[in-house]
Amino acid sequence: MKKRRQNPQVTQHYVTKKQIVTTVLAFLLVLLMLVPLPYYIESPGSAESLRDVITVDGQTDDYSGNLMMTTVSMRRANLLFILISQFKKNDEVIAREKILGTQNSKEYQALQEYNMQNSQHEAMEVALELAGIPYDKKYEGIFVMSVEPYSSFMNQLSVGDLVTQLDGQTMGNSVEFIDNIQKKAIDEEVTITYYRHDVEKLASGYIVQLPDNHKKGIGISFVDKTSLSTKPDIKFHTEKVSGPSAGLMFSLELYSLLTGTDLTQERNIAGTGTINNKGQVGRIGGIDKKVVAAEQSGATIFLAPNDTGESLSNYEEAKESVKRNNLSIEVVPITNITDAIDYLKKDTTK
Repeated sequence: MKKRRQNPQVTQHYVTKKQIVTTVLAFLLVLLMLVPLPYYIESPGSAESLRDVITVDGQTDDYSGNLMMTTVSMRRANLLFILISQFKKNDEVIAREKILGTQNSKEYQALQEYNMQNSQHEAMEVALELAGIPYDKKYEGIFVMSVEPYSSFMNQLSVGDLVTQLDGQTMGNSVEFIDNIQKKAIDEEVTITYYRHDVEKLASGYIVQLPDNHKKGIGISFVDKTSLSTKPDIKFHTEKVSGPSAGLMFSLELYSLLTGTDLTQERNIAGTGTINNKGQVGRIGGIDKKVVAAEQSGATIFLAPNDTGESLSNYEEAKESVKRNNLSIEVVPITNITDAIDYLKKDTTK
């Protein structure tokens, strides 16, 4: 009698409904944590010596101390970053529209690059004036800062375009451009010449009545773009940063190089603030984080705009951050570049 052949034991694995749900939920959670949200996280950045940023005739300063520009770190937020930021007291979650407004990221970056370039030109003008060195200032055109939705130039002009002519006539400055617009009639067609990435282009649209002041315009906001030329060969190496907030520190480093004045006196001096061609220092954002970055980078003095018009000046915001973060850095209020120069020239040996 033959024995019945036994089948080898087969083990079967079944995926339960619970396991499927768990896997899907885990995948969705990971996806949710990594998907960008309409927020940015602002945190302390760095304080960098301007020795490697600015050169005059190819030369840098050789001082023992440093003049330092400060930055904030800005990164696009996702759920994971937002959760982590809750455990960092100097991280701040900021809504996208508060930073970019109605601009897209490309337009915002173009504006920030203009602000950096403009701060360099303003710093040059201030420092050259203080040093008594002649220079030539050239008007290049009007830089487009925004195009309103109601403008017939919407989808033609973009942030960063450089307008040079109106109906074939070259404009000497933005005031002349505005004056010529006012001479036109509502709904009259005009053609403007502009440059985008060094390529000349034409755009046509119509004169409109502006909703805010009821004057005539074409529905764009703009500023004059100028350039400076001078015998000392001044160069900036700021490829990795943008924005207007280094104007004060640019001016001080340039003044120091042009006059051979060591403002550092072996100190590490950080600071921030815009500058105009009158030497006035203006308000910036993120100063509470910049003063943290300054101390972390070894600075012992922080120059802060002592502006008016807000509930707290930049100087007061920086002082509050020093107290909140238990910092030892000295915060100095500055309204004009001469304030900074006079303070830094004081004899520190007394």
